[in-house]
Amino acid sequence: FYKEGGYSDLSDTALYAIGGILKHAPAIMPFSNQTTNSYKRLVPGYEAPVSVCYATANRSAVIRIPGYAVDEDEKRFEVRSPDAMCNPYLTYAAFLLAMIDGIENKIDPEKLGYGPYDVNLYDLDEEEQKKIKSLPTNLIEASQELIKDKDFLTKDKVFSDNLINNQIKRIKEEHNYISKLPHPEEFKLYYNN
Repeated sequence: FYKEGGYSDLSDTALYAIGGILKHAPAIMPFSNQTTNSYKRLVPGYEAPVSVCYATANRSAVIRIPGYAVDEDEKRFEVRSPDAMCNPYLTYAAFLLAMIDGIENKIDPEKLGYGPYDVNLYDLDEEEQKKIKSLPTNLIEASQELIKDKDFLTKDKVFSDNLINNQIKRIKEEHNYISKLPHPEEFKLYYNN
């Protein structure tokens, strides 16, 4: 992935892999952030990876390239959006398929407007911030992204339609169940006075 003189010394192959991940990141979230609680940490303004972009040393970007990793054998990028509740097997497989799609189709993240953004994203004016796509803000939005963008997962039958449909069904069932329960804060706010 190393190429001296490339953006943050990354090779074209690495940038294409990043392009694939960023293109498909919203559709991967039902595997990488698969609970309703997963979205409570993905809030703008808290160095949470909510912006579908890449950058060096920027914790608000979905893909962060560590600024301190300057040697060829240290060069890497991090996908920051998954949480501890992810299914690691399905998440890694989905990210690898997104990377393969990016490399095979030469998905240039800069040409698609994914960055690089080597600034504090929250210091950008409102018009510039609108240009940066955000990750889904809840599990239902993420499942809708998966429905729209699943072909890269099913292309070589790594993911079956049945697996994807079952994941979406589970998400809808959990969402319907959780949405009918009172939140403890609602109880304190409305019933405990």
